[in-house]
Amino acid sequence: MSSVLASGLLCGLWAFIAPFIGLLTWAGFAGCTTFFAIGNSGVTGLVKAMLCNITGFGCGLLIIWLSNIIAIPQSAAIFSGIVTSLMCLIGKLKMINYVPGIFIGCFSTFAANGNWLVLLFSLLSGVVLGYLCSQLAKEFSNWHVKRTEKRHSLT
Repeated sequence: MSSVLASGLLCGLWAFIAPFIGLLTWAGFAGCTTFFAIGNSGVTGLVKAMLCNITGFGCGLLIIWLSNIIAIPQSAAIFSGIVTSLMCLIGKLKMINYVPGIFIGCFSTFAANGNWLVLLFSLLSGVVLGYLCSQLAKEFSNWHVKRTEKRHSLT
């Protein structure tokens, strides 16, 4: 229940604040999703999620750049296939071995409509959001345990 409360509170706050500071709400949720999907709620998960999203972001930019400079029919499809293979291969590296996180960064790059710097900050802010949700959930849980222990010691 503590993770439900923490995530609801912080994600609601994110959805409210992100537009005011010029960030993409949806991209923040994509970064947050990467963090939670990795399955490590600590700093290691935070770093891995960021590296995966950054790698995917770079791969998305590479596909767009190659498609724009090499004028061949269906260049976007061809380079998407090539770079997708590359993403799967580089996903074997230990610190970025969560390929879905790489794909999240990549497809988000396509969806950003050229607003790439804002996208990158939004994705990374979302990863931090996920980390903060997990940390706040631990605090809520610890608070509940202490409160329960205190109540039981009084009886």
